[in-house]
Amino acid sequence: MTREALTVLAFLAAALPLRAGDPHVIAVDSNRTLYEIDIATGAKTQIGIVSANASTTAGLAIGAANTAYLTSTGNDSLYTLDLATGTATFVGAYGDAAIVMHGLEYVPTTDTLFGVSSHNNGLYVIDKTTGLATLVGTSGLTSFTNLGWNAASGTMYATNSGTDSLYTMNLATGATTLVGPLTGPTNPNGLAYDPDNGNLYLVDNTTDTFYTIDMTTGAATAIGSTGTGNLLGLAYINGPIPVELMGFTIE
Repeated sequence: MTREALTVLAFLAAALPLRAGDPHVIAVDSNRTLYEIDIATGAKTQIGIVSANASTTAGLAIGAANTAYLTSTGNDSLYTLDLATGTATFVGAYGDAAIVMHGLEYVPTTDTLFGVSSHNNGLYVIDKTTGLATLVGTSGLTSFTNLGWNAASGTMYATNSGTDSLYTMNLATGATTLVGPLTGPTNPNGLAYDPDNGNLYLVDNTTDTFYTIDMTTGAATAIGSTGTGNLLGLAYINGPIPVELMGFTIE
């Protein structure tokens, strides 16, 4: 490739909403569409489409070496996700057809991927190489529970769409402790903690709004509209993220 062509590709990559080396909050909806969320306004910008083999997409988490994990509620399985191309690679089934895994979160201190299923509100440890989900314990809640790991305090937070409240979750038992009502969101979904500013973010697909959450009271503060959609998964990632243009990958 000529130097001029490389220069053009680099310019185009820099103009894209998802750029290598920058921190981002990304989201996925149930229709496999990937977005970047503007944390200042809540506006979403489409950055890709997840491959059809992932069926109905839900939870999103970023693991070691920026490996993106995706849970499918359409086929009860775990995938890894190439953010540059949208290609979902099958890892494995959870091993229980009753599981409907919406919450998904990675804890780097123990290199553990966790998930919560709405069928029993059970906390599961998910094997990152096989997809097999092992029950830790149940919370006693109902409806959808989502997870957000605060790396600064070492706390797992959870929101629940049955109570519209924020909880902390015990990773050894699956038990939850109420922090407080969200006072705004009516169908809380994806959670993501941003270590750059210490904020815990939330998306709600009934109000179609992006929020920050007060981790001491549970109260949510609206940042702005995400636009109509069904956002389910939310994750923070701090590059590099490869950007693929015209068959070439730019780091």
